[in-house]
Parts: sequence; structure tokens; C-alpha cells
Amino acid sequence: MKILHFVKIKNFKIFGNEINVSLDQPSVLIGPNNSGKTSVLQAIALWSFGVKSWYESKGNTKATKNLSSGINRLNLTQIPVQNARYLWNNTEIRKGSTDLIPLEITVGIEFNEKIHECQLSFTQQSSELIYCVPSKGFYENKELLEFAAHINVDLLYSMSGVAIEEVLIPEGRINSLIGQGQTSEVLRNLCYMIFTKSKDDWTDMVDLMRKLFQIELQQPKFITTRGIIELKYKSKDIKNNLDIAMAGRGFQQFLLLFSYLFSHKNSVLLLDEPDAHLEILRQKTIYSILKRLTQSNGNQLIIATHSEVILEDAADTNLELILVGESVHIAEKKEIKNALRDFGIEHYYKARQKGSVLYIEGSTDIDILREFAKLNKNQEAFDILDGNINYYYTQNNEPDNTLDNEIDIVQGAFKRYIDHFYAIKKVVPNFIGLAVFDSDGKDLQSNEKNLLATIYWKRYEIENYFIKPSVINSWCKEELKINGTFLETQFNEALNECILQQIFNNNKKSFDEFIQLSDSLRDTYWLSITRNTKLSLFFEKVLEKYHDVSGQPIPINKGRYYELVKYLPFDEVDDDVKNVLYKIVDVFKV
Repeated sequence: MKILHFVKIKNFKIFGNEINVSLDQPSVLIGPNNSGKTSVLQAIALWSFGVKSWYESKGNTKATKNLSSGINRLNLTQIPVQNARYLWNNTEIRKGSTDLIPLEITVGIEFNEKIHECQLSFTQQSSELIYCVPSKGFYENKELLEFAAHINVDLLYSMSGVAIEEVLIPEGRINSLIGQGQTSEVLRNLCYMIFTKSKDDWTDMVDLMRKLFQIELQQPKFITTRGIIELKYKSKDIKNNLDIAMAGRGFQQFLLLFSYLFSHKNSVLLLDEPDAHLEILRQKTIYSILKRLTQSNGNQLIIATHSEVILEDAADTNLELILVGESVHIAEKKEIKNALRDFGIEHYYKARQKGSVLYIEGSTDIDILREFAKLNKNQEAFDILDGNINYYYTQNNEPDNTLDNEIDIVQGAFKRYIDHFYAIKKVVPNFIGLAVFDSDGKDLQSNEKNLLATIYWKRYEIENYFIKPSVINSWCKEELKINGTFLETQFNEALNECILQQIFNNNKKSFDEFIQLSDSLRDTYWLSITRNTKLSLFFEKVLEKYHDVSGQPIPINKGRYYELVKYLPFDEVDDDVKNVLYKIVDVFKV
């Protein structure tokens, strides 16, 4: 049953400017952390409490002035805050020293076959007290106001465990504890309340738990001598009955959701991450069951979730994306839906947040560029590369078991970067990007005419701009601390042997001529003969050879090759590198 059609929120918590969220039956709110999903649920709960409070105190008033009704902070059990001003965006309750800033929540309600905008405006008077007042058109429509005041809105946060014991709690106190997120203290009470009020509902809930977990939920008992509620379950694999505190978190989460649904019929249910503690198969199951139960129990269901399983299920009908202070109805945006499925919500979020992306082969290239920016004293480029930019890695250059690599894979990296760019640009028209890639020895030209500018290093790879004998020797001297030792001799022998083998193909005459050159001529010659050589692989061979002859551990891995950049003299930074840094500033500077 669709009870609420939309909610508009302004000056509430994360939302400064007005956000308009479409609501369906059920509604699924998605978005990254701190995007405001839970705040949407809390705004609806605050609106409901405000309407009920105002109707009880002012519903029958004929006055035209002093229409505000006071609400004590402590009574906002579903939206616990230490100070009432924390409900306001940026905690700003006044403009200047006197003008109060209203917190506005408007809910669309269908009444007499028409959608009505029912607005409440809140102002703060002290840390403990806020006042609310309906808009004129709302409070003058007495029938609509009464109808809205009798809509029950219930907010349930995710499972927080189960207490070892629960005393019998009055129903009002149960809702208060749930609103505070203390679900661990009420699960037995909810089950006991269902059992005493409706044996049919209890039987349905027992059947559901049996089908899902192959257990038999026992009847709850009130132990008068101790004033506690006992709730146990029976498993075919265990001889004795066990208390529900012994069950797994998934079992407890399902039981909490079911008991909450059966005890809050004909209401708007706001569920914050109902899929918490559930594996993927259980997430799909719980969403399917929730849809069916809320339909039969006369509920409207509004869920805030991170679950990709629920996202996939709801994408075609009732998925609402909360992002950067606005709401997007995904079912009406095919391009966004496809982008989310192919690359994940993080990519769309980052694109909306920063509007740009740097395509790069791997994280090591970013580290090297950052060091070049530092060496070249290009502070703008360094600041951009140091965090104020989105990256998309196009190659899987890390070992399969590294944490960073796993995160990249999960978040949609390593797919074709052109597909990624144009998929995102369809949904974020102002999206811009820059791609910087190795040439891999091919004669490739930079392309800046397309929507995505692409630059290829003229040398084989970015490492070719700093890996050379003089830099390697400087790094060895400063970092390995082996000067004047036999280890230094072994390192130099390993370096020269790799130069002979890898660079000169064992041509001893050419190698000897190279060694006899002056430092400046040797560097110039090195640049000319290694243009199409993969120098990161060359340096790797040097380190392996040193390890073989000395028995010492390999002193540096590829992920740290950027540490050599600082040993390149400032006047030897190639123009290719400088131009890429300038381009990064040109594209990404805010």
C-alpha cells in the first residue's frame, strides 16, 4: 500500500538545499556512506512525530496566531541527538543573531484521490526544545490533518545484537528503545507481544523461521519470578533448546525484521540497512519476503541499503539514488542504471562529486607522477595528484592477493576505460577525463581532439624517464648504505652485467664504449638506446642479480620505484613529463 508519495527535505542534517525524494511501495534508497540515506528516513520519522504532536495539542484550535507546538528533544526517540540544533544542516539554527532558520519537511499524501503537499516547519528555541507548525494549507484542511496524524511511521535501525536477558517492557518503551537503535534489548519483547496478541501471526513467523533456518522457534514465556522473557529455539542437530542469544547474527536479524513487521501493521516502515549481517543469498531472500509481508500487512516499506543484490532487484522499478544533495529515480534513468550495473555506484558518485577522472595503468604511475611534480616544484599538480582527483586503473599490475588489488577489482577497475568514460558521461554530461598511458614501445601519438584526451609516453613507459645508471647509483649510495663495502662492488657488477645483457645484447665492444663515455654523454646515449626498452623490467633484473650474487634481500619492489625519482637532477626532468603535469593541472584544476 502506497501511503507516502514523496518527501521534500530542507535544512535537515546533511541536506541544506531542498531535496525531493520520490517514494514508492516499496522504496529502496541507495547511495554511498554519508550521502543521506538514513537522514531521509529520519526526516520522515520527524515529520510524522511533528504532525502527531501538533494535532494532539493544536488540532482543534481556532486560533490564527501562535500555531507552533513544542517538542522536547528527549521525545524524539527515533532520532536521538544530544542537542536539538544537531537536526539542522551544519547545526545552523539562525541567520545572523535573530532570524531563525526553518527546517522544512514536506510529505506528499494521497487523500480524497488527490496528492496533497503536507509541510511542517521546525524552528529551535533551545538545546532541548523545538517548535513545529504546519503550512497554512495543511492545518486549514482539518480532515487532511487528521488523516496525516493517524499515519503510523516506524523506524527500525539495523540489528545491534541480542541481550542475554530482557525484562518485560511496555509497548511504548519498546518503540523508544528501537528508535534509539537499542534493538538488542527488545527482540524477545516483540516476539512476546506478537504471541500474546495474535497466535496466527506467531504461527506465520514460526513457519518463516523454520523454512529459512530449519529451526523451530519455541513459544516465548514470561518468567514471573525473575520478571524476564524467555525465548528459545530448537534445532535438529542439537539436543537441548537454545536461547536466541546463541543464534547467528543472520538468524537474529531475520527474527527482528519479522517480529517488527508483524507488530507494526498498517504503517509506514522505515528500515535502515535491513540486509546488515546477511550473506548475499539471504539479502535477496529478505527483500523478497519483506515485499510480500508489507503488502499483506498493509505497510509501505522504505529501505536504506548498500546491498548490490537489492539494488539489482529494485533498479527497474523503485530505486532512488541519494547523492550529492539530490535524489535520482533510477528506474527512469536507463543510462544511470546501466552505469551502476557495469561499474558500481562509487564511480557515478565520484563523477558527480568531482566531475573528472584520470585514467592511468596502475597506482605506481600515480606515485611516480606525484614525485615528478614534487621534483619539478609543480605544487598544483602535486596537490591534484595527492588526492583531489578520481583515478581509474586500466591494468591489473598487482599480485592477486593484495588488498588494494582486491578493492580495485570489486569497485570496477580494469575494465575498458573508454567504455567507462562514455558510460559515466551519459549520466554526468560535464564529466571530463584525461588518459596517460605507456607506449609499450609503439609509435603512438597523443590525441586531444576527442572528448577524452589521451597521452602516450614517447618513451616505452614512465619509468624510462628516471631509471638510468646515474640515478640508480645515487639511489644505491643513499638508500642501501653499502658504500666502500664488498656489497657495493657486487651491486655495481650486477648493474653492469644487466646493462651488457639487457641493453647491449651482450655486445661487449658497445658496452665498453658506453662505459668510457663522460657522465653527460653516457646519459644522452642511454636515453637514445633505451627509448623502446622496458626499463622497469631492466631494473627488476638488476635487483634480482644483486640478490643472487650477494644473498641480500631484494631492497625495493616495483611499487616503490617512485623513490628513485628524487635522485634525478632537476635539470634532467624531461619535457614530456613537464607537459603531462601541465596537462593534469589544465584538466583537473578546480
